[in-house]
Amino acid sequence: MSKLAGPAGRAGWGLGDQALSSLSNLAVGVLVARSGTVSDFGVYALAFGGYTIALNVSRAVATEPLSVRYSGDRNPAWQRAVRAATATALFAGLMGMIVGLAIALFPGVPSKGVLLAFALTLPGLLLQDAWRWAFFVVGEGQKAFLNDLIWLLAMGAIFGGLYLTNADTAFSLTLGWGLGAVIAAIAGRFQAGVSPRRQLIKEWLLTHRDLTPKYVGEMLAVSGTIQVYMLGITVAAGLVATAGIRGAQVLLGPVNVLNQGIRMIAVPEAARALKHSYRRLWLVGLAISLGVGAGALAWGAVFLLLPETVGEHLLGPGVWTQARTVLVPVILLQALGASNAGAFAILRALTAATRGLRVRLISSIILITIGVGGAFLEGPKGAAWGLAVASFCTLLLWWNEAHRAIAAHRAANPR
Repeated sequence: MSKLAGPAGRAGWGLGDQALSSLSNLAVGVLVARSGTVSDFGVYALAFGGYTIALNVSRAVATEPLSVRYSGDRNPAWQRAVRAATATALFAGLMGMIVGLAIALFPGVPSKGVLLAFALTLPGLLLQDAWRWAFFVVGEGQKAFLNDLIWLLAMGAIFGGLYLTNADTAFSLTLGWGLGAVIAAIAGRFQAGVSPRRQLIKEWLLTHRDLTPKYVGEMLAVSGTIQVYMLGITVAAGLVATAGIRGAQVLLGPVNVLNQGIRMIAVPEAARALKHSYRRLWLVGLAISLGVGAGALAWGAVFLLLPETVGEHLLGPGVWTQARTVLVPVILLQALGASNAGAFAILRALTAATRGLRVRLISSIILITIGVGGAFLEGPKGAAWGLAVASFCTLLLWWNEAHRAIAAHRAANPR
């Protein structure tokens, strides 16, 4: 595959790569939903939330600094940075694995197999994600695409074997998904031509200590918020409510394709725009958010027009029954949440880590309070609509902070 030039080409590779990554997540989510009970899927949803927390922490300490400070071309500095960043991501995965195993082995925890599968494959999952970011910061999105294709093909082969041997359980399917990522992580080392170097972890953390604590706080806020409000909704309205919201999110997988695909290239593009002018930075941010938000709403509208048998076939009758009642507010939740991508990229390009953390913390309070409060008042529907309203409020916060950050940066750096 030849390298496409320019922002459009980089965005294309980002979308294509994220399409493959999201297809992997969609496949395992759909198959797990169909392989067990509604309660089983509710546990899977909570476990997936834990994986998301680990992934975002890894990005905060490893790949976010790589994206902010090493975007450009391949050079010795990039190679050393990639060795350090991937080693840091692998170390984060090992720490997460220990935590996950401890939780899974705690007496009384349901669906232990699913939790064990996530824990055992977590180092490979985080390392594979780090390779993707390493390729995107130097404009080599085609390599990230190929790496995710390797994951998808490996996972498909494992799933095929499970179905042929009638061993397709929630545990084995989740483990097969994770093992596919492990295989892709190994392939990433040969694609990049460099290896993780554990001796560089301390140097990496010290070099970027001005950013990483705030990035970690920010990522914990967003991931922890999701986990807290999902747990809160579970307490208020039961596992069926959690399964319904997560089921609707699985069906809206293409929204995540668009959102995460653009975010992979958004920070490098915003950093390039800042070098030109503040006006271009603002316009790039707006274009990113409008594109992602419009795409998310368009997909949601299309899905609402599909026959109900499609959703029932994908999720199974039990999960679909819960998901369809909250589909509209979850569409709004996903679209509004995706629309902060441009403001997020602006704050990253300006290295305004404190501002980003402040928005995340305030947003966390809003999402948890309104989402869980809605669950207590009106059950699953109240929870979903509460999250949608909260997401709109947080979108306003993101853009207000982006505007203030540009004004402050311009005042400090007149041109």
